Amino acid sequence: MRTAVWLMLTGLLMTSLAATGQEAKSTVRKQIVLGDYDAELRRADGHVDSQLLVAQLQELGANTYMWLIWHSKHDWDDLKTFLPLAKQAGIKVWVYLVPHSETAVQNTRWPYSEPFRLDYVRWAEEIARLSLQYDNVVGYVIDDFGANVRPDRFSPEYISKMVTAGKAINPRLKFYPLLYYGEFALKFIRQLAPLIDGVVAAYPRGPQDIERALMYLNDKYYEPGSVAFEYPWDTPSQGGEYAFVSQSATVTDADSAAVTFSYRDDYEGPTSGYYFMQLRIDDQVVWEEDVAGADEGEITVKLSDAVAGKQTVQLRLGVLDKRPVSNYGVIPTFMDLKVTGLKLTTTDLGSASHWKAQRSGAFTIRHYPAQSGTGKFHLPLIVMTAAERGEYQKRHGKPATPERIAEQVKMALEFARAGKIAGVVTYCLDKHPGNPDFAAVAEVFRQFQARNKAGKPQ
Repeated sequence: MRTAVWLMLTGLLMTSLAATGQEAKSTVRKQIVLGDYDAELRRADGHVDSQLLVAQLQELGANTYMWLIWHSKHDWDDLKTFLPLAKQAGIKVWVYLVPHSETAVQNTRWPYSEPFRLDYVRWAEEIARLSLQYDNVVGYVIDDFGANVRPDRFSPEYISKMVTAGKAINPRLKFYPLLYYGEFALKFIRQLAPLIDGVVAAYPRGPQDIERALMYLNDKYYEPGSVAFEYPWDTPSQGGEYAFVSQSATVTDADSAAVTFSYRDDYEGPTSGYYFMQLRIDDQVVWEEDVAGADEGEITVKLSDAVAGKQTVQLRLGVLDKRPVSNYGVIPTFMDLKVTGLKLTTTDLGSASHWKAQRSGAFTIRHYPAQSGTGKFHLPLIVMTAAERGEYQKRHGKPATPERIAEQVKMALEFARAGKIAGVVTYCLDKHPGNPDFAAVAEVFRQFQARNKAGKPQ
């Protein structure tokens, strides 16, 4: 009897201690990432000056660094020199790799991440072993990941194999793909979310981009019925290729006839003059939008002139490739269709049976029924802001200044202060002595740390 009582009391004590430990663990504030990426200064022999880099990161107030392996065959060995110095300075490190599309596979002038090149399973294993030797190695990031999620590169099966290989050696090792904000959509939920530990997302235009990404990362999104038109990467076109869905519409009031819909695409680069999202009435283009730049919005198009004198018309939504392309993948998507002055069988773009598909070339058309997240998972987000002047100009469409670069960092850190994101990392911040951009970001980091140290509310 005494043995049974002792076992019962011991069990209760262990349960109580476990609960206390869990409670204590939950009250520990996670360190907010204040990070930087790439643009290290190198010595004359091509090696990274690791001591200088650590000193610069300390001056910046950074607690995290993302180490790109791409510039030199020495990068992997230089990382091993950098890690103990970074650990002594309290700096955590992510190993940053490039995908197929940023190697000689795509352009013979580009290098590989050496020494394991395109063997990402081996990379995961070796980074995991390195993280056991240096516990300041948090995980690894792969650049431009979304565009490389495809059967012959990063299939879901290969991603799972890669992640599993790393975690078999160190279960704490993290894998975060680098994504762009236009890539947060149903494809992310279906293919990536179950396989990854979090995301680094590059170049938000403003708070709205981060908020939208968080809906997907917290599994609290809502996607209305939609239709997506995909042109694959690494697939040349002749120009003139197209993909459209159409439906016959009865004109009920020509004077008030209008169409409202939402649209977006996953391409944020500046290359223009190729793909155009279009709305057509019969064969007349009544609206179009180049996919170049970051596209996401809602538009109302008045149709009174286009439908005047007609009893029925063909309403068409889709994409036209106006010029030949050699390598330009894109996924324009339409949703939330509404009409006035017209009558359709359905306005649900996710209902494939009610829409006639027409396409040519390598385009594919996919209809997606309305779908909502259920809040079953939470994936952390690290926001990457453009700190290199050329990249800032490209992403924001205006000249970079120290104030503008710092303002983007400050904006993202407000999300970190609210506990919504894991932190911020700057893209290619200039580390030359006396650089005003560096000084401006350092001041934002300093102010953020001072507020935290003072115990002000997050």
